[in-house]
Parts: sequence; structure tokens; C-alpha cells
Amino acid sequence: MKFFLSLFFLFFVQVDLYQQGRAQLDAKKYDEAEAAFRQILGTNPSSSEAYEGLARVAVARKDYDLALQNATKAVELDDKNSEAHYTLGVAHAYRQDFKNAAASLQRALAVNPGHGYAHYHLGLVQYRQKRYDQTIIHFEKFLQLMPNAPEAPQVRSILKTVRG
Repeated sequence: MKFFLSLFFLFFVQVDLYQQGRAQLDAKKYDEAEAAFRQILGTNPSSSEAYEGLARVAVARKDYDLALQNATKAVELDDKNSEAHYTLGVAHAYRQDFKNAAASLQRALAVNPGHGYAHYHLGLVQYRQKRYDQTIIHFEKFLQLMPNAPEAPQVRSILKTVRG
């Protein structure tokens, strides 16, 4: 029983650390975010979420090679982690690797069809590739899911352009 209680406690500590790391990332406190994610890995080296968090930190720091490395590790550890697939797709997109970006973002959406920002980034990737029919589909879904997102005016403007 004691063993299960310690596992239960460890799980909640890791969830709390992950949420702290994401909050630090949102506040642009990258060193603190990285420290939280690394602390998770100190107790659970197979945490997909911690690697996904480190990948987000790397994207924020514009270190796209490191982002790809960490997001790839996250996906390998948990193929059902939509956030990891999303972050991998974003890292590919920043490297102008639109084929792999699209594949990763599509995988994120296969795991979580309601992932608004995966639709947004996939719409951008499709737009860059002049696949306007796909751009429209993903941007419309993004607006349906997140009509008040800061990116919504940009999306509406692009939609107006691609629809002619």
C-alpha cells in the first residue's frame, strides 16, 4: 500500500511541476520552466510531458534543433501525447520543413481533434505550401474552436485572401 501511495504522490508532484513549467514558459521565464521540466526528468526519466516541455522551451529560445530532439523523444515515449506532436510540428515549421511539420501536426490532430493551435499551425503550413483548400479547412476549425484567440484577426485576413 505504501508503494502505491508513493507512486500516487509522485504522479501529482510531476503534474504540479509540469503545470509550473508551463506557467513559467507562458511568463517567458525560460530558465525556471526548464528547471521544472528537468526536475520531473530527475525522478521520471521517461516523462514524455517533461521532454515536450523542454521542446517548448527550446522553441521559445529559437533553438529548433534542440526542440526537434526533445519533441522527438517525447513522441517516442508517448505517441498519444498530442502536445508533443504539436511541438514537433511547430519546430519543423520554424525550420521550413513543411512536409514533416504537416505530418506532425496532423498526428497531433489525430490524437486530439480539438487542438486549436494545431489547426492554426497546420493552416499556416498549408498556406505556405499554397494548399488553400486545406488552409481553409484548418483555419475555419481554428476559428470555430478559438474565435477570440489573438491570432483570429490574422486568420480571418488570410481566409479572405485565399477565398478570393
